[in-house]
Amino acid sequence: MRLINILKSRNLLLALQAAFALAFSENSVRVFAHGGEDHGAAKPKTETTDKGMVSHTTRVGDLEVMLRHERLIPDAGNAARFFVTKFETNEAYAAVAPAIEIEAANGAVTQATIEKTETAGSFTVKFPPLAEGTYLIRAQLTHGGETYTATFSGVSVENAPAATAAGDGSWTQTALMALLFFVALALFGGLIFLAARALRNKPLREETVSA
Repeated sequence: MRLINILKSRNLLLALQAAFALAFSENSVRVFAHGGEDHGAAKPKTETTDKGMVSHTTRVGDLEVMLRHERLIPDAGNAARFFVTKFETNEAYAAVAPAIEIEAANGAVTQATIEKTETAGSFTVKFPPLAEGTYLIRAQLTHGGETYTATFSGVSVENAPAATAAGDGSWTQTALMALLFFVALALFGGLIFLAARALRNKPLREETVSA
C-alpha cells in the first residue's frame, strides 16, 4: 500500500510539473509574440494582389509602416501611398516626418517626393522615373527624437511580364479545352453511328438465318 501511495505521489508530481511547464511556455509565447516591449525592426512583408497592387509592411520601433503602390513601370513617374500607424493599437500616427529614398543596383541613390495628406498618418509618394531593374527602398522616420529606417529590398521596376505570361497561359488553356470538347463530341457521334448501324443490321441477320 505504501508503494502504491508513493507511485501515486510521483505521478501527481510529474503531472503538476508538466502542467506548469505548459502554462509557462504558453505565457512566454504570448509575452514575446506581442508584448509591450520593443521587439526591434521586424522582417518586411511584401504582398501582391491579382490586380497588381503591391504592399510592403514592416515595424520600426513602436510604429508600423506600409508602402503601397501599383507595379512600377520603367521610365515613368510612379505614385505610391505611405501609411504610419501605432503597432499595438493600429491607430493612425501623424507625429512623424518620413523620407523615402531609392537605391539602384549600382549604388546610385535618388530621393522620392513625399507629402502629407489630410488624413492622419497617410502620405503620398512620387517616385522619379526609374530604369527597368530591381531596387532597394528605404523609408526613414523621425519619431520621438530618434530616426528609424525600414528597408524594402527586391522592388521590381518592369513592364508587367507576369500579366503577359498569364494572358498567354489563358489562351492556351482555352484552345486546349476547345480541342478536347471537339474530340469528345466526335467520339460521341461515332458511338451513336455504330449503335444505329448495329440496330439496322440486326433484323436483316435474323431474317437471313430464318430463311
